[in-house]
Amino acid sequence: MEAKNLSKVYGKTNAVQNLNLQIKAGELTAYLGTNGAGKSTTIKMLTGILKPTSGSIYYQGEVLDQVAREKFDQNLGVVFQGSVMDNELSVQENLLIRAALYKDISKDEVKKLMAKTGVISYAQKRYGDLSGGMRRKVDITRALISSPKILFLDEPTTGLDAQSREDIWLMLNLLKKQNNLAIFLTTHYLEEAEEADNIYILEQGTIIESGSAQQLKKNYGQQKLSLFLTDNPNSLIDALKERHYKVEQEEEKVTVYVKGKNEAIKLLSQYGEKITDFSYQPTDMTEIFLALTGRKLQNEGNR
Repeated sequence: MEAKNLSKVYGKTNAVQNLNLQIKAGELTAYLGTNGAGKSTTIKMLTGILKPTSGSIYYQGEVLDQVAREKFDQNLGVVFQGSVMDNELSVQENLLIRAALYKDISKDEVKKLMAKTGVISYAQKRYGDLSGGMRRKVDITRALISSPKILFLDEPTTGLDAQSREDIWLMLNLLKKQNNLAIFLTTHYLEEAEEADNIYILEQGTIIESGSAQQLKKNYGQQKLSLFLTDNPNSLIDALKERHYKVEQEEEKVTVYVKGKNEAIKLLSQYGEKITDFSYQPTDMTEIFLALTGRKLQNEGNR
């Protein structure tokens, strides 16, 4: 799927402006932005729920408006923040009702999918009685019933504990690999974007940067090398500043910002006799997001 110059205007407000992005098979695409940046508006346009004011969306090379709706819907899975499941029905009943919306999806196929996603063990339990992590797995299973080529996940792990989030991502990464599934993710847990094949950072309706996590870290990240010294740090600080390093001091600890591990190793080798201990902290997506937007990304609910 590809979007070209995609825009949406509400009255005098530009919700999103001239977006250009691609969603590729077998890849995880992370779409990151603060509250009101336009993430939900973008997803609604890409999934055909909302018509763009201008620009075009292409699905498998065809303009979306010209793609048969049934074909498009069957190749698309969407998990929004709010569940569409019936709390009073069992997991299996909910999923079979969903499967009935499509042609030629048998009960056995639904059971095989439940086994693959790990929800088969609680298939007979009421959906409303499940834990948050279990419910989210069922929601994702529902979105996969039609064997979609693209899975849209809008804040899929919000409110879940760390173990539940890890379980869900183990499942998603396996499905991505086995089924060559394209995943389009919005999340406020930036560690979930660490392994993304492509990241788009959205600010006030405009994509301000894109690339893989590795590329963004290389372009915008600063690794921290913290040094604990044997004596007065002033001489070392002066030497590092002369070499145009950014240096910070906190009592006996001196923090040097370096470009990567190789540079850190070189400094440790050069000044090793003055160092009693050290720690190395690689950059992460939280720091990259902050560097690009000037704001931290937090759990902000609806956007």
